[in-house]
Amino acid sequence: MTYYVRAPGTCGEFLQGSINGQSFLVTCPINRYSYALSNVKHPFSQHYCALQPKSALARQLVQRLLEKKNIDQTCPPVYVRSDIIQGKGMASSSADISVTAMATALAMDYNLSLKELEQICLSVEPTDASFYQGVTQFDYIKGTISQPLGMCPPLKILVFDEGGSIDTITFNQQVDLQTKILEKEPIIRESLDLFKQGLKTHDINLIGQAATLSAFGNQRILYKANLYDFHDIGNYYNSVGTIIAHSGTIMGLLFPVDYSRIDDCKQEIIRKLPHLSYVDTVETTNEGLTYIKR
Repeated sequence: MTYYVRAPGTCGEFLQGSINGQSFLVTCPINRYSYALSNVKHPFSQHYCALQPKSALARQLVQRLLEKKNIDQTCPPVYVRSDIIQGKGMASSSADISVTAMATALAMDYNLSLKELEQICLSVEPTDASFYQGVTQFDYIKGTISQPLGMCPPLKILVFDEGGSIDTITFNQQVDLQTKILEKEPIIRESLDLFKQGLKTHDINLIGQAATLSAFGNQRILYKANLYDFHDIGNYYNSVGTIIAHSGTIMGLLFPVDYSRIDDCKQEIIRKLPHLSYVDTVETTNEGLTYIKR
């Protein structure tokens, strides 16, 4: 039996920080994906099929879990490919790890619970939890918070990159990181309140305000030189807010899905901020991890 598993990446996070010392992020899943196929020999060219070390570790963790449950199955071949750009804060590793783990388990006749999947992902690295449906408030380090917040209203996101790449594990090992996160708490409290109200009322303007607050508050943690000018151009073109990868290099402008001048905004950013690189124009999604038998 072959399983086809898909999980979305993210456009950074709607917000990230801590309240009362408890670190968390709020996911922003988008319609760009990692895919895994089990029990298929080289379905794509070898360039796309090789498991990344983190995905290979996830596969091993599934095997150990099933051994503890006395499930004796041969571990099948699993191949992974992805639409998600790596090293930019778009949850490429998290998506790869989650689809690898689920495809491996399903092929061994076991359906991982989302909690089991969460723990496997966290055992490999801090994770973005985009495998959950909708938007989730999630402790990306220890998993002590895993709170569904609801379904995200449709948004289109114009994504640009400041350049370079950031390793999630290295970023989270900074000596003074927790001090800086604690200093940001008043901003995160306000941001989370706005965000929850925006979800409750389906008000994308409140969601955009919440994302912008968190983005600006993150400047002392990971400075983005072009953020304020980027946001100002978005304001001129009626963006509802600015979103960033809090531990990555991308930033995006949030728009209603039917907004007609996104390409004009894109061209203006390219002209006025030549150090930024256009990445993609994406949409939010609420589907989480999905799979089918083939």
